[in-house]
Amino acid sequence: MNKARGCFIAFIVIFLICLVIALIIAFPLMCSNRPQQSGEQQQESARKDSSTGAIYRGGGSNNYLFLGVDERGDLKQFSGRTDTIIILHISGFGKKDVLISIPRDTRVSLEGHGYAKINAAYVYGGEDMLKQEIFKLTGIGIRRTMLVNFEGFKRVIDALGGVTITVSEPMHDPLSGADFEPGTYLMDGEMALAFSRCRKTSHGDFDRVDRQKYLLGELMKQKLNASIIPRAPQLLEILNEETKSDFSALDYARLAGILLLSDRDFIQVTIPGKSKTIDGVSYVISDQQEVKKFLKDYLY
Repeated sequence: MNKARGCFIAFIVIFLICLVIALIIAFPLMCSNRPQQSGEQQQESARKDSSTGAIYRGGGSNNYLFLGVDERGDLKQFSGRTDTIIILHISGFGKKDVLISIPRDTRVSLEGHGYAKINAAYVYGGEDMLKQEIFKLTGIGIRRTMLVNFEGFKRVIDALGGVTITVSEPMHDPLSGADFEPGTYLMDGEMALAFSRCRKTSHGDFDRVDRQKYLLGELMKQKLNASIIPRAPQLLEILNEETKSDFSALDYARLAGILLLSDRDFIQVTIPGKSKTIDGVSYVISDQQEVKKFLKDYLY
């Protein structure tokens, strides 16, 4: 093998590893950062951004649907309810991209099945029915769909041999599993997940977002080098087992660049709705016209 070919293969392998980190580490972290704003506050943020040209107003956009599950087993055979429903709207050049969260408890009328939570659409009709319900609710057409097992986060960290992280303040949170005193740790997947999810710190969610960026940055800095190449088969096996998609090679390349290799900012919104209990079942009630009007501030 000549040197040029060896360098090319190394580049491809490292790019594929970037892809694994983007889809199984970076995206789940982003999905965990739900906006803590009311619909009115989110719309006001959109108006401020649009005044500086940050909101998408033209052609060239794409919409990717990400369905998150915490599931052990083969995703290729998955037919259950999705835990997370996120639309990634990629806007035109120079515009802000948008992460749109649809609460899994959103009440919809499923053809042939009556009223149910929107995440039941995947059970009854797979991706096609879910995309149909999303279009009815939001007016957004989906280009590609990916099912991501968030359990894969821990597998990737472990496969990379852990990541060295410095904890700056005490972290004790039974909900996330975080139990750290200040210091430097070689974290395995379980520890890194707890570190990234912990909310019980001095600045709550703001600290959590900063920690997630720090974790991702350290992972890239420590692991993206030639020494990682022998781990590529294991990482690609994890990608195959922990995701299911109809993405093309171009879609993969584009997403890896957006999630890891650029400084593009994201707006994060949740569609408006109100909690209501009907016949003993807790739903989120969203009006289709209100949802579409709300999203116009971000997408058009």
